[in-house]
Amino acid sequence: MSERRFEWGGLGADRCGYVTAAEALAMLEVLCVAQADLAVETALRDGAAWARFARGPRWALVSTPGSRWFSVETDTGHRLQLVDANSSKDQSAQLLAMYVDIAEAYVRGDARPARGRGLGGSTLTVGVDGRQVVLTQPLTRRLRALLRP
Repeated sequence: MSERRFEWGGLGADRCGYVTAAEALAMLEVLCVAQADLAVETALRDGAAWARFARGPRWALVSTPGSRWFSVETDTGHRLQLVDANSSKDQSAQLLAMYVDIAEAYVRGDARPARGRGLGGSTLTVGVDGRQVVLTQPLTRRLRALLRP
């Protein structure tokens, strides 16, 4: 049996190469500087760094506790999440930049709705740097949509 102990959240002493929420917030603030045409708010809340991008009624929220998971969620309830417990500082910075790009593209209006498969859900396709990124609705939201008269 291994001598290693389980460390909650993967942030033990041997994980110094990983990003904290405070470091992620600093990264988000740097990434947001160039977005003068969007309303941007950043904060550290409940152990996660987040940035909210908005233009008019449309908004997207990027959040992460640093390393471990990354998320972008839109005002329509569509989202994209990645759980990556092993991302290094460099990889976390790249992932965070990608999620900020997705949020910005959505808020600027580069999203096309598409009918999802099964359970009444829908998807949004967002164009980012010549690629199409698909955002989906969570299962609970899809189930609620099916049950509405």
